[in-house]
Amino acid sequence: MAATVQVVGSGLIKFEFLVQRLGSREAARDAFEQLVEDVVSLVHPDVHSVKANPGDWGIDAFVGELTRGGEVFVWQAKYFIDGFGKTQQQDIRDSYASAMKAAETNGYKLRSWTLCLPCTLDAPNLKWWQGWVKRNSKDGVIKSLWDEGELRRRLLSDAGTDLRNGYFAPVFVLDGEPAEGGTRALADLEDETRYDDTLFVRQMHAAELMETSQAREAFFNAEILTQEIEDKGVPAEIERLRNWRLRVRATWSHHYNDAAQRESGDQFPGLYKGVMDDIEQKHAPESKALRASPIHGFGIMHQAVESQRAGWVRTWRAIAAEHAAPAPEWTSDVTVASGTASLDTEQGALVALGSSSAPSSRHFTDQSTEADNAV
Repeated sequence: MAATVQVVGSGLIKFEFLVQRLGSREAARDAFEQLVEDVVSLVHPDVHSVKANPGDWGIDAFVGELTRGGEVFVWQAKYFIDGFGKTQQQDIRDSYASAMKAAETNGYKLRSWTLCLPCTLDAPNLKWWQGWVKRNSKDGVIKSLWDEGELRRRLLSDAGTDLRNGYFAPVFVLDGEPAEGGTRALADLEDETRYDDTLFVRQMHAAELMETSQAREAFFNAEILTQEIEDKGVPAEIERLRNWRLRVRATWSHHYNDAAQRESGDQFPGLYKGVMDDIEQKHAPESKALRASPIHGFGIMHQAVESQRAGWVRTWRAIAAEHAAPAPEWTSDVTVASGTASLDTEQGALVALGSSSAPSSRHFTDQSTEADNAV
């Protein structure tokens, strides 16, 4: 029987679609928390999240300073897609109490607390929310509700285009696609010098990130992953890879904007580590969907740099433009050292007379794929 392709999702912003897209409610809940942080970043590039260790201080995303005397603005994500009632109301009360307790214990001021839901409240529950806000108004904390409609409108804005596509673009599934085994194996890069002339290595050096061995291996494995997926041509995998690329670039953009606001010079200390930490800790749904590892995610980030979509210093665009510029044309009257030079037109190489070596040409290959450039 001939295979058919099913389209999962319509492209509309429906938060329950995250379960279908990622395969489980747990993964969908984690993705919704990431989505809330990303939506906040559209207005506040300096937004941060808190990893549970074991608790998270009642915070999913925040802006401000957690130090004593600081002021903090909190967004709390609750992935309620199976109904809203007494249990969910108590969960909200408990989360708010945790946020207030953490603020008191650690000496910072909770200025606002925004509840983010993937649903629209019915009249009785909306009445409960408004009553709860009124009953707790004396504590001085501004309380807001970002429900399904508010989140949708923010994602539909021009600024939210990449996020909308990354989370809600339709997924194409091939019927009868065989289930495959565990995580893809990683390959060793035997010759690191093959990437000496690449842009992603040059951008790392510009950021004073001089140890590039692991970055080269990650890039190498991401290239293998990309080639395997393109060769197989399975629409579902192609779409998953595209979505992961969008997510990686959104993660970089969030951290870059934050660093650009904090630092006045060209160097952004901590930018590289922050981006890679987020890819490792928060991109599990994307890597799992492709049976990939965090190493592949790191490599996808380096692919974005190589294709001139990102960088690690303020002047990364100028570095990319210079790297992509054609090599200067040499003429037969060029002099090298104490000798003269002639142009071997047949081979296109500069032969230095009286010199032991000639300058080597720089090779640049655009690693971006046709599907990625279509975004």
